[in-house]
Amino acid sequence: MPTQEKVSNQEKWKARAVKAAQAAKRGALAAVKQADALLKVARQKAETMARRSKLRQRLRETGRVLKSAGKAALAAGAAAAMVAVAGEIRSRKTKRPKRARKLTKTRRR
Repeated sequence: MPTQEKVSNQEKWKARAVKAAQAAKRGALAAVKQADALLKVARQKAETMARRSKLRQRLRETGRVLKSAGKAALAAGAAAAMVAVAGEIRSRKTKRPKRARKLTKTRRR
């Protein structure tokens, strides 16, 4: 049979082991919470980066569309200006007065 001293010594070690295990558990839970928080931040950062990347891509595409639309607007403006200038030139020309046709006798055969 174990002596009284050995029993109390074993109980002390058991209590210490339980306390150490509880402390380890608390530490592990804190580490898990910290890891979850870091994972959440990493996910948000990744989503933000993905959003920024998509936004940049959309802006590039929009820029191309606007550039093409601007070129088309310039071409349409140039064409309209040419038509307007041509109309001005036509309207400024002095129109010849229409000559009255001479009535000629038609020959009968």
